[in-house]
Amino acid sequence: MKILNLFLRNNSSTNSRIKRTFLKKILAGLGDLKFAIILLLVIAILSALGTIIEQNKDLSFYKTAYPELGGFFNWKLVYYLQLDHIYQAWWYLLLVVTLGCSLMICTVQRQYPALKVARKYTFLVSPTKFQKLHTHQQIPLQTLYFFLKNLVSSNYYLFCQKKCSYAYKGLSGKIAPIIIHFSLLFILLGTATSAATGYIAQEMVVKGEVFHIQNLSNFGNFSYLPQKIVGRVNNFWIEYKENNIDQFFSNISILDTNYNVQKTETIFVNKPLRYSGVTIYQTDWNIIGLRLLLDDQIYIQVPLKQTVTDINQTLWTGALEDGTHKFISFVIQDLQDQQNIWTYDSSGNFLQKTHVQKSIYLDAHEVKVLEILSATGLQIKQDSGIVLIYIGFFFLMTSVLINNVSYIQVFLLKTDACILVGGKATRDPVKFKLQFLRILKDFHIRKIMRIQ
Repeated sequence: MKILNLFLRNNSSTNSRIKRTFLKKILAGLGDLKFAIILLLVIAILSALGTIIEQNKDLSFYKTAYPELGGFFNWKLVYYLQLDHIYQAWWYLLLVVTLGCSLMICTVQRQYPALKVARKYTFLVSPTKFQKLHTHQQIPLQTLYFFLKNLVSSNYYLFCQKKCSYAYKGLSGKIAPIIIHFSLLFILLGTATSAATGYIAQEMVVKGEVFHIQNLSNFGNFSYLPQKIVGRVNNFWIEYKENNIDQFFSNISILDTNYNVQKTETIFVNKPLRYSGVTIYQTDWNIIGLRLLLDDQIYIQVPLKQTVTDINQTLWTGALEDGTHKFISFVIQDLQDQQNIWTYDSSGNFLQKTHVQKSIYLDAHEVKVLEILSATGLQIKQDSGIVLIYIGFFFLMTSVLINNVSYIQVFLLKTDACILVGGKATRDPVKFKLQFLRILKDFHIRKIMRIQ
């Protein structure tokens, strides 16, 4: 029985050591900086692929865009590998989480210990070790005080012990890699948060109409649509410059559930409306119809269809008809010209140009154009992780600037014949060597001046 218990205890101890060894190897692999860089490149390539392949479209779109006759890369591969929604795919999020873990482990295992070592003083007591430094030189004994004084005046931290001295500066250059890792973590966390909780909706709203958030084009698994946000397009207009569209505007009001106005703002391209975590962008516009008054009695709405001619000219066309017979056709080129409505009879013959609030007489009937019905294209977006992404990029830019600071170490050893001095720098070793020579040059100039 004792032998069995001893065997089981030894076997348990062996299994425990194997598990610890295996865990250490996994952590060491995750904490490898090369592994993190490769993983970052893979994520960057996949992110770029997401900008090439159209995202969050219907299955019919991918069947048309990537047919099976196209070879190996077809709609089945796109759909199976979830390339139609890369940023919400489970494997993409897994790569992001793995990269985050790798950066954290690398920071804890490598960067932070390196920073702690950099803060400690190190003395070189062997003359042979000076040969391995970037810069090393022998200076006269009488220059020791002058050299140390110059180091202190140059903002070096100085440590002395018997015949050895050590100085360093530029410790912030060692902090930069840690800040870079944390900035990347913020960016990754923000990206994952946006992918999991954000959404994008596309709405085409007629001027004067009320809209809700409903036509989603992209959303995460944990997205939440606010039910209390209601919008109204009060007005829409276009500004032209030299017969070309310069800018288009939408005046929008945010309403509560009782249709009380909470906020009103005019938006245009690159000037969105922000309200309660939701951002509304101006993206597009369209002309959808005409409101007509027939014989001062009947109100009729004629839908318009957007077409592009052979000379790449955009037109909107529609017709007043009873299902079998076309009475009058309308063509609109833009919203700039006052007389921007072209009319044609049932045979396609041009009648006249007209405009809003003007009547047309056709076969003893009066047709009056009351209004051109225009619609504004809005993109409604909620991006919960955008703040984290901005914070990450702020620290990333800061760390890039800090990373240019050179971490410099200077070592001195006093011997019977001379002073051995040497040093190394993480940035621009040539400049560091010139600083050495400048200090020695200043010393010799002062020595000559004292002799004279």
